[in-house]
Amino acid sequence: MSGFAFILADLMTALGRDAYHAQVTELFFIIFVTAPIVAGAPLLLAQWDRYKREDNARRRAAQRRRMERTAR
Repeated sequence: MSGFAFILADLMTALGRDAYHAQVTELFFIIFVTAPIVAGAPLLLAQWDRYKREDNARRRAAQRRRMERTAR
């Protein structure tokens, strides 16, 4: 990501933007791209945890049913 931002700043400088404004634009680009990722990560992890818990419960129930059938 930072490598892309450096490419972006270099491209902006090559197209006539001065280095200071290219650096500021690069900083805002990094902030506006990473902030939603950082803010959304706990929500995504919570959803993943809920999904895995439900999946594990479903697997344990299926295993329990198979064990009950073979025990008869």
